[in-house]
Amino acid sequence: MESLEHAGAPGAALAWADFSPATFARAKAEHKFLVMDGAAEWCHWCHVMEAVTYHDPEVRKVLDAHFIAIKVDMDSRPDLEDRYSEWGWPATVIFSPNADEIGKYRGYIAPEDFVEILNDVVAAGEGQAEKNAKVEKEPDDPILSPEPVTIADLQKTEDGTAKSLEEFWDPKEGGWGKQPKVPISGDVAWAMLRGKQGDKAQLDHMNVMLEKEQKIMDPIWGGIYQYSVAPDWDHPHFEKLIVFNGGAMDNYAAAYLMTKNEKYLEIARSIQKYLEAFMVAPDGAFHGSQDADLNAHVQGKTFLDGHEYYAMDDAHRRALGIPRVDEHEYAKDTGLAVQGYATLYDATKDPKVLAVAARAVSHILDANGSDKGGVTHDDRKDAHLLHLADNAAMGLALVRLYEVSHDAQWLADAQKIADYMLEDFFDAQRGGFFEHNLDEDAVGVFSARRKPWDDNVAAVRMYEKLTRAKKTPAYEKAIDRTMKYLSNPKKIDDQGKFLGDFLLAIEDDKVLLAK
Repeated sequence: MESLEHAGAPGAALAWADFSPATFARAKAEHKFLVMDGAAEWCHWCHVMEAVTYHDPEVRKVLDAHFIAIKVDMDSRPDLEDRYSEWGWPATVIFSPNADEIGKYRGYIAPEDFVEILNDVVAAGEGQAEKNAKVEKEPDDPILSPEPVTIADLQKTEDGTAKSLEEFWDPKEGGWGKQPKVPISGDVAWAMLRGKQGDKAQLDHMNVMLEKEQKIMDPIWGGIYQYSVAPDWDHPHFEKLIVFNGGAMDNYAAAYLMTKNEKYLEIARSIQKYLEAFMVAPDGAFHGSQDADLNAHVQGKTFLDGHEYYAMDDAHRRALGIPRVDEHEYAKDTGLAVQGYATLYDATKDPKVLAVAARAVSHILDANGSDKGGVTHDDRKDAHLLHLADNAAMGLALVRLYEVSHDAQWLADAQKIADYMLEDFFDAQRGGFFEHNLDEDAVGVFSARRKPWDDNVAAVRMYEKLTRAKKTPAYEKAIDRTMKYLSNPKKIDDQGKFLGDFLLAIEDDKVLLAK
């Protein structure tokens, strides 16, 4: 694996442009192509590509003459993260001067390969590039029938979706999919629910996953790594993301509630211990990720790969330093963590667990709360874009806190977010929720709003829980129209093995309709 110590071309550092209307206007005015480095703070190969490829003299020569280079921390833009997640990280996207996509490239690109890609774009010229640009705008979905979804409709969709998910199960190594091995908390939760209902095969899946996932947990500090890179569970990639830790905490706490197996509670507590040691900000909100490697962001210090670092004991780790934690406090990340805390509180009735969760959401509501009732991604209340990802995750966290604590204030706060989402995100005619509120500055491929699957599933699950707490016709309509949108077979097929949360949403909707 290439080290960051190989980096360092002579000359001035590359001046990255912002992803902004001004940058796109400049590209159009100067007839320059754009290249976007879609990276994540925790991503090893993102660090290598910036240090090695983007500082290569030949790469810099072509970039400086013909391109505007944009760096985007994908954790800071949920809409871009959803759009390009299948390409990275790092994801490299080249745009025409009019902001339409010319090419998308997955993962690390060596300097010699990148020069060739860039030169091919330049040689084709602006006119040909515009002709070749992939204008992948979201197609209009059909206007939905006014007829409501029935339990029979939901059952048919559930049966087909469950069959599709089962086809991904690996009977040899466990897990859904062959490689990499990913701890998919929604799939585990689905297996757990079906196991409770008497499905022996799904109960076995649950037990296998709760055992296998322990192989990609940090035995020293606690917490779960992002995935295993191999077809087995023995080769972890060492970044720790809140989405996986919150989900794993939820799974193990729920498994304890189901089985009373103390081992599961012990694991959930070990994740809690890790989060509170490393991932809770002084103000109480949660950070989103911790690096896989040591000193990946620090010039002049020795880079240490995660394989070496995380093999050490506590004392040796601390003597060398702590892998960087991304200290941004995004509403989505805190919402995902708090959902896990809600289940842990349900399992333990420990007031300290509830206090950590309450402090976290209270800070986000105060620091990120907008005048219209939603939450911004970070603490910039003046942000003109609000994202479905943040509001769905935070709304679901709030209603989960209400379910386990019976504190009516959390329900009221969740309802404020739910009402905002209906106003700025909901597509009543065609179903589903847009990725963000209307962006009048959007250009090119970004001028059409998308409807991200995961966040729509989270939204519908939030509305289902709110409706269970208090019957609300507007929420029932949102559930109905969104479930119709999500039940499109093509959309389901596109999700691959990430179907558990949708299946849980179907089960909840069936319960609501049966009342």
